[in-house]
Amino acid sequence: MNGLTAVASFRDELDAQVALGKLESEGIECSLANGHLVGVIWTYSTAVGWVEVQVAPEDADAAASILAADGSELLTEVEAQMPPRQADETCPNCGSDALTIVRWQRYAAAVTLLVPLPFFIFRTRVKCKACGSQWKPRVG
Repeated sequence: MNGLTAVASFRDELDAQVALGKLESEGIECSLANGHLVGVIWTYSTAVGWVEVQVAPEDADAAASILAADGSELLTEVEAQMPPRQADETCPNCGSDALTIVRWQRYAAAVTLLVPLPFFIFRTRVKCKACGSQWKPRVG
């Protein structure tokens, strides 16, 4: 045993890294246990207790309170300072910002081998994940 106390455990190493960074930014020395094992053989994650964030026993209470603190008000402040979204960053149908790019070039190349359709019909589209509408992205 390394003499450290586990204050939190996470299924994913990336989530544990976020907690590690949060504690380190507050000046608490900490480390991860089982990170590499879970990263390589993820099926062992439950058996080994997931990826643990460990601190010195005297810092355990402070670390637990830091990780339990709700910082959502900081996110609200940051979002208020952001510039407003441009019209091409939201869905024109529902106003959602959950957009994805649909690229048809690979599929079009395969289809044109079977069916002699013009290749220019298959262009890149933007799709809204909320309502499902699709449109051509603006260029420029």
